Amino acid sequence: MSDVPLGEEELRAFIERTGGLIGGGLGTVGSGEVAPAPTAAEVQAARPTAPTEPVAPTEPVAPTEPVSPVAPVSPVAPVTPTPVVTPPSAEEIAARAAEEPRQAFLAQSRSDAFSRLRTLLNRFGLGELEGAVNNIITSGAVDLNDANAIIFAIRDQPAYQRRFAGNAARAKRGLPELDPSSYIGLEESYRQLMQSNGLPVGFYDQQSDFQRLIEGDVSPSELQERIEQGYRRVRDADPEVKRQMRELYGVDDNALTAYFLDPEKAAPLLTRQARAAQISARGREQAGLQLTAASAEELAARGITPEQAQEAFARRGQLEGLYQPLTGEEALTEQEALGATF
Repeated sequence: MSDVPLGEEELRAFIERTGGLIGGGLGTVGSGEVAPAPTAAEVQAARPTAPTEPVAPTEPVAPTEPVSPVAPVSPVAPVTPTPVVTPPSAEEIAARAAEEPRQAFLAQSRSDAFSRLRTLLNRFGLGELEGAVNNIITSGAVDLNDANAIIFAIRDQPAYQRRFAGNAARAKRGLPELDPSSYIGLEESYRQLMQSNGLPVGFYDQQSDFQRLIEGDVSPSELQERIEQGYRRVRDADPEVKRQMRELYGVDDNALTAYFLDPEKAAPLLTRQARAAQISARGREQAGLQLTAASAEELAARGITPEQAQEAFARRGQLEGLYQPLTGEEALTEQEALGATF
């Protein structure tokens, strides 16, 4: 800082404190030279310092209350920007107008398809699967016009498995699975054959009855043979033929139908057994001879008809009346008697 000249009073006070008055004159020294004026810093240092006021004691600070922890702040969900809606162009409006009739047509097509399928399901006895089929149609998983594809889509449903239960047994036997139309077509053919051959309505014409025939791969023509050449030959025969069925095979009147329609028994065998019962009946009537099942079937296998058997046993009966075995002579065995008769 530069030196600042002092006022007269300040200079005098400075000289008095420093003893600088020499020669009795202000601003002179003994030699007559003028003393240099003190600087402002020297004057400031020479000034008396005012006493410092005592500092008041500091009040004690009250203890701070503990601060409760701040709950974490949930993250703020990002704000989704509002999309800018652009009005459709003339081309888009025209395309939408053209699409509406097509969508209406598709909706009507789905409705028509479902109506047809509902009728088909009821015909198949699968009405309870209507909801499942509706879901398949609305999902677009299969072609609406492909009934086989829709049937394939529901073939694992329990209701479907119960309705076409014969397919499971066919698969175990290595036979091909029948589609619903073929399966139901067989059932209808069986039913018509039963009715045309005089079996009463409600007798062996239920789904469970037909199931066994389907499992055994019995065709309608084979079923006709079983009924005509087996069941009816015994059912419509005289009481002796029926008695021979019981005698040879243990089958009474109530079991005739089940016996001849049993798919486990081959149709040719059943036809031969029916004919054997007729042959045995004629032997019993005409010659008093009770044949075994093996002997009667052997004659049937040789092509002997019941009519031929009746003539042969009638001749033997007549001969029996003419020739009696001598005393001690053994009677002819069954095979010997048959050999002598046929």
